[in-house]
Amino acid sequence: MFLLLLNLYSCKESTRKEEVNIVDDLGNNFTFEKIPVKVISLAPSITESVFYLGADANLIGVTNYCDYPEQAKTKTIIGGMLDPNLEIITKLNPDLIFLTTEGNSQITYKSLKDLGFKVFVLNPRNITGIVSTLEKLCSIFKNKTSDDKLIQFRKEIDLLSNINSKRDFAGFLALKPLISFNKNTFLSDIFNRSGFKNIYGDEKLDYPGIAEEDLFTRDPDYLFIFGENNESKIKNVKDELETKFRKLKSVKNKNYYILDESIFTRPGPRVIESLKILHAITTN
Repeated sequence: MFLLLLNLYSCKESTRKEEVNIVDDLGNNFTFEKIPVKVISLAPSITESVFYLGADANLIGVTNYCDYPEQAKTKTIIGGMLDPNLEIITKLNPDLIFLTTEGNSQITYKSLKDLGFKVFVLNPRNITGIVSTLEKLCSIFKNKTSDDKLIQFRKEIDLLSNINSKRDFAGFLALKPLISFNKNTFLSDIFNRSGFKNIYGDEKLDYPGIAEEDLFTRDPDYLFIFGENNESKIKNVKDELETKFRKLKSVKNKNYYILDESIFTRPGPRVIESLKILHAITTN
């Protein structure tokens, strides 16, 4: 899969010894005769992945949600994930555009294709999918940094995964209303690998709405809420948990945690941080 560049592993170098064939997550086959030098990312997780692999010199446009790492904010903003500015994208004239099926719309995909752009779809559904995403990006941008990063990433995933003990938990993207996630999501995979069992793993919807009465009935050992890393907002969530949900054993036993949504809800390289945070909880 991984092919050497013609000249010394440079991400900016546009030639290859031979072409690379890669299939995106929609099953579309792409041939790269050279490294794309003008790339747009329409999802924060992809932007983070490109930076992680040291290919950010090739990144010319991102969405207004792409706020990590800090350098991402220096790239041209092309609008939102659901409503990118096609005029700006056309002016930038990228060689390649990345998007996801969860964060971006079919309308956006079709519009970009109709304009003649090369659109590569990535849609990791679990940690294995995140590894696959990094592998595909590494193949596209092939450079010495990407090789080393991918090797290190795989090692860390192996070290932090597959804790045997399984503790019941409920995780929510929001408290108003209660929105959880099932076993088909990468979020659930993170917890499963960290020694937790999702009580809503068998729900039919990937992100089901949950009745408060059901949560009290199931009464999991641990409770996780995703939110902004903001002191006042964290305090508001804590106050609500300590009052409205105080009868839950997870709240009584102080086994509830408010997790940074920008780290946990983006299927990218910071999944390592997510695993480390959960590992610290299970070994506490």
